[in-house]
Amino acid sequence: QTSKTMAAQSNNLKVRIIGAEGLKHMNHFTGDHPYVSCGIKRASGVVETKAETKPVTEGDVLNPVWDETLELESWQPGEALEFVLYDKGLLGAKTEGKALLPSEFFHPNGFEGMLAIIGLPDAKLNVEVQLVGSEGLTTDAAPEAGGSGGVPQRVAVSILQAHGLKHLNNFTGDQPYVVCEVKNIDPAAETTRVETQPVAEGDTLNPFWGETHTLERFSEGESLEFTVYDKGLVASKTEGKVVLPSDLFFPNGFSGMVVISGLPDALLHVIVRPLGPSESADADAISKKKKKKKIKVGKKSKGCC
Repeated sequence: QTSKTMAAQSNNLKVRIIGAEGLKHMNHFTGDHPYVSCGIKRASGVVETKAETKPVTEGDVLNPVWDETLELESWQPGEALEFVLYDKGLLGAKTEGKALLPSEFFHPNGFEGMLAIIGLPDAKLNVEVQLVGSEGLTTDAAPEAGGSGGVPQRVAVSILQAHGLKHLNNFTGDQPYVVCEVKNIDPAAETTRVETQPVAEGDTLNPFWGETHTLERFSEGESLEFTVYDKGLVASKTEGKVVLPSDLFFPNGFSGMVVISGLPDALLHVIVRPLGPSESADADAISKKKKKKKIKVGKKSKGCC
């Protein structure tokens, strides 16, 4: 009973909004006054417990620096953070764009990096996130990925959005989706892949998925291949591909925009985080220990035949 209560205990987050790059000029009369609102996206999809920075009114307002730390209360594991960039005007604020940070990329070890801003293909938001009062959490921390020694690993992959896709399906409309696959070093190994849902509504040439999946078996040295498809009535057409080499995300993770081959101006925003040894690796280790215990070493006879 006690452990369940502790597991559900909420925590506070410290969110440092450092700066942004590549914002748009939106207020022609008053000048741009950009600011950021950060909120907790509950499991229901509702964004609550918001806090916001002060507007930047001087200097380079299209590449603003806030360097403010916000504190959010009552956060629980599994809840994402939603960042909304606004441009303050005389009568109200206009929305520049949004960024989403899934829970598993800042819990339990924090996050520091650039997030792509949905709606602004070349814009990025620089943030840091830390947990406060994490002693109440009973969720297992992600094991250290370093020093794996070839042990199969689990990898969390967030496929957030793409920019600049091509219009391929003239009759049915574009329905882009992404497949992420581990490029096995061993050709006989079982294929490990995950897939997003197709985006059928909204801006399908700059689609937002915001999905996180887990690859259950990855080995150091193996690349990740992301293929962007456009779903049609009969089959899917390939928009382009991205190959992310192992050393770019293992063992320290990766967050950023990567160029989609075949589409010169297209980008895919992904976050990759190693989670530690896979369950199959743990099972193999246990099995080996059991086998070692069963082996009996015969004693040498003192007397000769």
